[in-house]
Amino acid sequence: MRGVNRLRRMLRRPATFVRMARGFRGVLHNGVAKDRYGALIDFTYHHYALGDTLTGLVKFACEAEDRGARAVDLFVYVNPGLPRAPAQGFITPDNYQSYLDSLFPAFLCQPHLASLRLIRDPLTLALTMASMHWSGAPHWPSLKQHTERRMTYPVGHQEINAFHARNGRLPLLEAPRGYEGWARRFRETVLKDRFVVCINPRQAKLTPTPTTTHRDAPLSEWYAFIDRAAETMPDVVFLMLGGFQEWEHRLLSRRNVMIPRLTGLGLAHELALMHVADAFIGTSSGFATKATFSDRPYLIVDIEAFFSTYIEVPVGGERYPFAVDHQRLVWTKENADLLYDYLAELYSATTGRQPARLAGRPAANAASANAASANAASANAASAGASAGGSGGAGDGASGAEVLQAGARS
Repeated sequence: MRGVNRLRRMLRRPATFVRMARGFRGVLHNGVAKDRYGALIDFTYHHYALGDTLTGLVKFACEAEDRGARAVDLFVYVNPGLPRAPAQGFITPDNYQSYLDSLFPAFLCQPHLASLRLIRDPLTLALTMASMHWSGAPHWPSLKQHTERRMTYPVGHQEINAFHARNGRLPLLEAPRGYEGWARRFRETVLKDRFVVCINPRQAKLTPTPTTTHRDAPLSEWYAFIDRAAETMPDVVFLMLGGFQEWEHRLLSRRNVMIPRLTGLGLAHELALMHVADAFIGTSSGFATKATFSDRPYLIVDIEAFFSTYIEVPVGGERYPFAVDHQRLVWTKENADLLYDYLAELYSATTGRQPARLAGRPAANAASANAASANAASANAASAGASAGGSGGAGDGASGAEVLQAGARS
């Protein structure tokens, strides 16, 4: 409240406010340089949502390039007294920090990111906006847009598609800043020569705030797919992405599945692993958005028809305008055959090997037959995953590399 009261007092004395803002502009000279683009995410009207956040980051990068900026300065504002948009009433002053912490690694995927600042004081936010506006530097939102405090959800692809039409390319999302080196070492020392597929069968019903559960994936189909892949493509390993509560414990009995969250890793590590994986397969969701704006092959399933307007793809269309080879959209619920056929095609095209023929016997992943294998796999994953804590989060420290090497030897 002190920040709000200060702001009110300043607004009663416009001349004083202008002097302060101009002085503040000097302090934030990096944020208002004319060859740098300033972007604000204000959670009083933005949503805490991975997919919308990542789409917004790509839009910022497109507009920055269009306006001749060489880098993006990202400002994230959270008002501790009013930390969320009206649609997300379950976020309160008492719990907003956990939602912000969970989402924060996504900001580090911003293409051309130069700086990231978290603001929690209304006066500081007002001075930041005024500084960007008076400097004439490219920025978003405009003062008018910011005062209207309205956003359309889901965030659409119109500007992104237009940029691609003009330039024939997109600024793609990056691995979270500081985590790509860790992810590449993890792949080299733990996953080695495995064919790595990140998966995310959406399971909102298992979360503390279940919403739109009709979009949840049919897990029986996924289990059948994973088991069949274990029989015919034994060098494939699936990385199950998502919160610790978003997967069923039956996955633990499958030797070709690794669960990063089980070993203490978090969203930043998962987004970095997507950056070095061979493919992504999953429900239309936040992780699917990371795959969408990447050069990795993907199969995104169960896209809702209403989303067509926002992404400018007709219902039933199999590709985004900017998609590359083996990037495919499916607008219906997935089944085991659909998932398997896509993976088999991609596996053959990438490795030059054909999946083995099924031997007509029970799936090799039966829980009763594989408890020992599952325990061994979990132990190896835990040893490797410990690198997250050893490296202080960024994953590029020497201690993290040493733990990874120990995990590879175990």
